[in-house]
Amino acid sequence: MQTILLRQLLITVCLLMPSALFGTTLEDLRPHHPSSDKTWAEQWFYNVGVPGVGLFKISLQTYIAPDFKQANAKAYIHLAFTPLQGKTVKYDIFRDDLILRGYDDAEQFHYEVPGIVVANNDMLMVTHDDFHFTMRWNGEHAHYWHGSNPGQTPFSFVPELPGVGGKWFLYTVGTPVLYRFSDGEQSLSGTGYTQLDKGWYDKESSNGMIYSMGVSDHLHYMLTGAKVGTSSIEMWGGRYISKDHDLIFYPTFNNLTVKREYDSCAGYLKVEMRKLRYKMVMEARSALSDFYSQAFPSVIIFGGEQKYMKSMKAAATFTLYQGDELAEVIQMPQVLLEFSGPFYCDEMPPLQPDN
Repeated sequence: MQTILLRQLLITVCLLMPSALFGTTLEDLRPHHPSSDKTWAEQWFYNVGVPGVGLFKISLQTYIAPDFKQANAKAYIHLAFTPLQGKTVKYDIFRDDLILRGYDDAEQFHYEVPGIVVANNDMLMVTHDDFHFTMRWNGEHAHYWHGSNPGQTPFSFVPELPGVGGKWFLYTVGTPVLYRFSDGEQSLSGTGYTQLDKGWYDKESSNGMIYSMGVSDHLHYMLTGAKVGTSSIEMWGGRYISKDHDLIFYPTFNNLTVKREYDSCAGYLKVEMRKLRYKMVMEARSALSDFYSQAFPSVIIFGGEQKYMKSMKAAATFTLYQGDELAEVIQMPQVLLEFSGPFYCDEMPPLQPDN
């Protein structure tokens, strides 16, 4: 216990140090040169929530795998849409053709797979066969942190420690967007919110994680817990933005200022986070049949066994206390819920081959 408390104290101290210590900034939205010619993954995750309609997940990635004859990064694209009422449709696309620009200037960020997707600082456009989607920013970004470095990773300095590996941060917790979607059977358009997070690494960044996010007219949030490197230490952090409250839950270790319960085979997660005068309790549930599995990048790139299970149909309830008083209760009918590594449910159906 003493060791854990010392670690927690170290985190608190580092949070007060100059932002130059922290390895990620908003500029890291740009692509990065691979740090390995054998294993590499870089990812831009767009989670787009449209209240009353559904949740889109669009992941743009570059990767290098050990079986490549030449160390030229290729493209992997994951497209998914889960309507509020209905089943998830998803596509996993691998392509050799990749146009990537902006290595030295985030303003010039450009990700393109000809005929399928184009993304830059202002927009995202997908033109896959049965998945046509466009999105443009339509308001101020809601970055994760306040202060001089809003692009700092939610886990503070920990990703900079030797042996941890991997960089990851949230570019925005929820920015208003204009969107348009069609799949040959339906056409949707209007306004929504997007959470964009970004990661890059040449080795597994964690032994496993739990992740949940949601964006709505009433609440934007992200909560995550992950094993630190190859250790058994579990670290948590989170962001909570409602109409009346704007809270950052600083990184902490399980059973300190955060407590969690989960049963991935029941699609259940409960997280309790505390800070000064506040206590936030989140409960999320999703039917196991609403989860789907992914093996990328862990199995394909790193030869590991860490599988991911994801549901975009979880329902969540948030209860916020200020002191001993109930401050607010917010229900969200559709949020994202993910488990990986040791948190993965072995009752999930076998992985299907990627397209």
